[in-house]
Amino acid sequence: MFSSHYTNRLFGRTRGRSKKKINLKNYYETVDKYKFQNFDEKSEYILDVGTGYGETSIFLAKQFPYRVVVSCEKYIDGNIILLKNIENNKIKNIRLYNGNVYDVLEGISRECINLVWIFFPDPWPKNRHAKRRLITSDFLIKLHKNLKENSEIHIATDSFIYVRFILNSIYKCKDYFNWVNQSEINLSIKDYFDIETKYYKKAINSQRKPSLFILRKL
Repeated sequence: MFSSHYTNRLFGRTRGRSKKKINLKNYYETVDKYKFQNFDEKSEYILDVGTGYGETSIFLAKQFPYRVVVSCEKYIDGNIILLKNIENNKIKNIRLYNGNVYDVLEGISRECINLVWIFFPDPWPKNRHAKRRLITSDFLIKLHKNLKENSEIHIATDSFIYVRFILNSIYKCKDYFNWVNQSEINLSIKDYFDIETKYYKKAINSQRKPSLFILRKL
């Protein structure tokens, strides 16, 4: 169902810096067991974008056992950890897409997503790399088309540069979304969700306070 030719190129590493070898054949065989195929009319969906080591997908799957969590991540090392946690926790409602979120969105022809999480996307802090950032007004509007009524997008980042970029994107989409927590932007993620991902801990240890944006479809 997904096209391999897309205008929105996916940047970043697929492997970590560790030299640890993995059996890619076994990896892809395991991924296939949980591979996301398509959106069916009988299910409710949560789209978890850039899941890193999979903590958010596990959290969402447990919080919403009646919904299908589509974990969209190309980072192989993180997916390996996620797959182990899926099997160790006997989780049945996660489907993994090992690739570009734009491919997933291209496969949707209706409003079928109940919630989107995008926690700690790569901020690409250098100006020359700004075009690589995921959170743009165009991307948010693309999501809007596939969100169900009153569905939400939750975005978290610890990058001050990305915060300003996201604010600009939200302003351009003010006719599409209500910024639910605009007056509470300084609250911690922990004030909303009992979850600490690797990147959340890294931010706290570096004395950076992550910002959380909650956008609700108008």
